[in-house]
Amino acid sequence: MSRAALRLGRWIASACLLPLLMTGGAAGDVERVQEVLGIMGSRVMHVGDVGAGHAVKALNNLLSATHLLATSEAMAAATEFGLDARVVLDAINVSSGRSGSTENKWPKFIIPRTFDSGFALRLMLKDMRIALGMAEAVGTPSRLSAAAVQMWAEAAGVLPADADHTEIARWLDPALAPRPGDDPPAS
Repeated sequence: MSRAALRLGRWIASACLLPLLMTGGAAGDVERVQEVLGIMGSRVMHVGDVGAGHAVKALNNLLSATHLLATSEAMAAATEFGLDARVVLDAINVSSGRSGSTENKWPKFIIPRTFDSGFALRLMLKDMRIALGMAEAVGTPSRLSAAAVQMWAEAAGVLPADADHTEIARWLDPALAPRPGDDPPAS
């Protein structure tokens, strides 16, 4: 039977269709359920044997979380330097530093201070730990990953239990705390 690893945020769930369903299983099994998987995801990608979808999802989220952490540090430095965050993102997004964090997370959830992407910080940390454990199990050097996991764990220790993963930016930069008159994040 096929397994599917699901990347899901509130903004995706509202459309009831995932942008990518990463599946693992025997090729024939995945092919047999392709029509059903196509109902759940706009793109279905067979990534290997049983368990591969879970592994790729965890590794993807490790990259995504590390990008978000690095982006948040860079944006904190940019704003301290007196630069306009939107202008900095516009420049980065046509340059080699662009990522899902610069193209989506910062403009949609962090700059507006809503911090409501719909994917929990602790779920991101869980996937990061899974990916790091996989790397360690096969002896892959992963010092940057370990440092990112440690920082996310520190944030999880002080942020509310239901914190959105985009709140890692607020944890890094207290200047992103809500201002008087800001609407509270959506629950």
